[in-house]
Amino acid sequence: MISLWKQIAICAAIIVGAALLWQQRSDLARLWAGTAAPAISETNDQTRATGTPVIVAAAHMVRDDRSLSVIGTGFALRSITLRAPSDGEIVEFNIGPGQEFSEGDILMQLEDTDERFAVSLAQARYDRARDERDRYRRLQDSGVTAAARLEEVLTDYKVAEIELDQAREDLDNRTLRAPFDGITGLATVEIGDRVTADGPVASFDDRSKILIEFDLPEALLGRVTIGLNVTATTPSVEGRDFDGTINAIDSRVDATSRTARVRAAIENESDLLRPGASFTLRLDLPGESFPAVPELALQFSDGALHVWRVTNQLAEQVSVRLVRRRAGQVIVEGPLEEGDLVVVEGTQRLREGSAVHVLNTPAEPRS
Repeated sequence: MISLWKQIAICAAIIVGAALLWQQRSDLARLWAGTAAPAISETNDQTRATGTPVIVAAAHMVRDDRSLSVIGTGFALRSITLRAPSDGEIVEFNIGPGQEFSEGDILMQLEDTDERFAVSLAQARYDRARDERDRYRRLQDSGVTAAARLEEVLTDYKVAEIELDQAREDLDNRTLRAPFDGITGLATVEIGDRVTADGPVASFDDRSKILIEFDLPEALLGRVTIGLNVTATTPSVEGRDFDGTINAIDSRVDATSRTARVRAAIENESDLLRPGASFTLRLDLPGESFPAVPELALQFSDGALHVWRVTNQLAEQVSVRLVRRRAGQVIVEGPLEEGDLVVVEGTQRLREGSAVHVLNTPAEPRS
């Protein structure tokens, strides 16, 4: 253990040292300030020279394209219900489900004996009236017949011509012909049945193309144009995609649903598709080009969105409008150009016109 006299000596030395330091405190303070000031000044000068450290990314231009899926209903290119042209008994019937016919082919024949007799009688009357007309014209040229008699003969000829046309029309109405190239569906009558005029017989479709109608929201109407490509699928043909194009857009928007009717056409040469089937259509809708930046670059203050752009090592606040978010990027509308550097980290201490120090080399803008 330390002896008592040594403890007293150490305490006395500490007290004397403290007293000396207290007496020289002003000189020591000036000395410390003189040595520390250059270091602090050097640090501040370096900060002012380099600016606020930030990490940046390059803005790039992208198209605001969108993909849309809609449900539609298929229709034949042309589709009608065949109807009986007149009353009568069916004596010939060629209609069957799925049978193909060319325009003008006979689909159904009604009993026409009376109509054929009427045509023969009208033809005989027409021939006689024509001969009378020709004979009286020759007599008029020779001055033998009166003009009044010739006028009567010409009238008889005109009446006979009309009656012959009517008889032929009645005979033609005993035959049902294909109005265009198409395929018949299930018939509602058969041979031997008696039908009435305009009675339904069968469906008849031109399935060379399938038309698909769907409703498009009015907000996307400006992106759809005639000729735009579409891809369609249908439960009736599993595992197949069918390519088509937009071929018609309605002239008005429905005031209740705020949608417009749009029609797409799909070639159906293989005859796999059927009218009335449901279709899912995918449309790739083209959009305008906008700048895109990382989501971290988008800032919100004072009720508005902005990004910090670095120009000549200075921070510049650029106001933007959000168009869409897409896979970690934001598509914005604003005065940004391809390759502009925007701050993604270090935005908290930035002020308009403040110096910045870029810590990274941004990647090349994506094409």
